[in-house]
Amino acid sequence: MPQENKSLFSVIVPAYNVEDYLPQCIDSVLAQSFQDFELILVDDGSTDRTGEICDSVAGDRTNNRIHVIHQPNSGLSAARNTGIKAANGKYLIFLDGDDYFEEGALQAVQKALEPGLDVLRYQAQEVFSDGREVKYPESGFATLTGVEAFAKLARYHYTENAWLYAYRREFFVDNGFQYAEGCIAEDLGLTPLIIACAHKVKAISDICYNYRQREGSIMHDNTKVSRRAGDILRQYHETLPKIAAIPHTESILHYLVVSFLTSATALKYDDFLHTYQAAKKAGMLQYIHPASIKALPRALILKHFPRLFYQIYRH
Repeated sequence: MPQENKSLFSVIVPAYNVEDYLPQCIDSVLAQSFQDFELILVDDGSTDRTGEICDSVAGDRTNNRIHVIHQPNSGLSAARNTGIKAANGKYLIFLDGDDYFEEGALQAVQKALEPGLDVLRYQAQEVFSDGREVKYPESGFATLTGVEAFAKLARYHYTENAWLYAYRREFFVDNGFQYAEGCIAEDLGLTPLIIACAHKVKAISDICYNYRQREGSIMHDNTKVSRRAGDILRQYHETLPKIAAIPHTESILHYLVVSFLTSATALKYDDFLHTYQAAKKAGMLQYIHPASIKALPRALILKHFPRLFYQIYRH
C-alpha cells in the first residue's frame, strides 16, 4: 500500500462465516459521513459466502481503499494481526464482521483526536435479534496517561475489548503489540498492556459501536468458558510482568488478577481450583493489593480462602 495514499483510519474487519451479518457491517463503514479511511477485510478461511461478499464489495468500488485478504482459517487474533500488517492508516480501528458502526462513528472519533494521542476510547451498545438495544453510556474524560486512564476505563463496560478503541498505528507497531494467536480471549490479554504503555489516552461518551448478541459467538458458548480461562492465564504469564515493569501500575495488576479469578468462578469448582492454583504457581497472587479498605475483604478471601471465594462470588 503506497505511503502517499495513507488514510486517517484503517478499519480492520476480521470475518469468519458471517455471511448473514457482513453486508450490514461493511455498509456501516462505507456509509460513514467521514470518508478518510481504508477498509481491510480479512476473510479467515470462511466456508460460507463471506469471502465472496468481500470480493464483491471490493470489485464494486472504483477506488483502491478497500483491501481484501483471504487466509487459511487461523482464528480471530491471527486475522487481526494480518489486518494490522496490511494497514497504512494513522489509526487502527477494529470492527468484528458480525457487528457494525453507528452512523457518524468515524466523525465522532476524528473530532476527538489530538496530536500524539495513542489511544481513544468510544462506547458501545448491545443489539439483539428482536430489535432490542442495551446502551452502555459512559462519561468521557480528557487526555491522561495510560496508567491514570486505566482507573477510569476499569469502570466501563467492555474494558478490554479491542473494538472499542482507536489506536495510533505507529505507537501500536513500535511497541510490537500482537494478539496472541490461537486464543479466544486475545484482547483481554493485550488491551491492558496497550493502555498501560500509552502516554496519551482519551475517552469520548459517543456510542459508536453496535455489538451484536447472537448464539454461537465466543462470548455465548458455554463450552468455551474453560478454554477462555486457560487462554487468559497463558497470556497473563507474559503480559503481567510487562505491566509490572511500568511504574505505578499496582492498581491495574490488582484489577486484572481479581477480575480474572472472579470470572473463573463460572467454572465448575474443580476447574476453578485448578485455574486458581495455576495462577498462584505463576506468582499472580502477588499482584493482589487492594487500594481501599472496601476492597480488602474480597482480596483477603481470594488470596487465602479460594473455596470460600468461589462460594461467595460464583457467577
